[in-house]
Amino acid sequence: MSSNKNKNPLYFIALIPPADIRKEVENLKKEINRKFGLIHALKLEAHITLQIPFRMKESKENILVKKIQKFSVNHHSINTRLDGFGRFAKNVVFIEVFDHDPFIKLHAELQEFMLNFIELKSHEISSKIHPHITLATRDLKRSHFPEIWEYIQEKKYSTSVKFEIIRLLKHNGKVWIPVQNFTLSG
Repeated sequence: MSSNKNKNPLYFIALIPPADIRKEVENLKKEINRKFGLIHALKLEAHITLQIPFRMKESKENILVKKIQKFSVNHHSINTRLDGFGRFAKNVVFIEVFDHDPFIKLHAELQEFMLNFIELKSHEISSKIHPHITLATRDLKRSHFPEIWEYIQEKKYSTSVKFEIIRLLKHNGKVWIPVQNFTLSG
């Protein structure tokens, strides 16, 4: 029987909003935590997932860093709005991203780029994304969802944001840690 120590580490790639937006989102997550005891979404900074978690040999990390650096300089930052709240079924609450098209385009180009040099398993490939910033997730029980959804719907959140940073993250067995940031052009 194999142990987790023998498995390749998990990585994922995300777009990171500026520090002021990350702080606002963290404050919303903390408010949800205080009111409802939900903690899972606090484990990771505000982000939009571009590449869902995938396993890769750690020895290839430096190559991946160089490839993402090359990718990022050939892609532009994204100006958009975060506006209101949304949900997936009754187990995820998130901040809505106003214009999905630039994120969908960047995601598709990153997927194609990744498949050219990493053998992703089928469950590590996402053909579609719904850009969002998660506020409550895995520990959100369906039975508590109506109360949380009503609470979040009473809030207002709308702000302009410029996404300029792609971040590679690696799971250390307990939490996601940043490996490197990459700046999108213009």
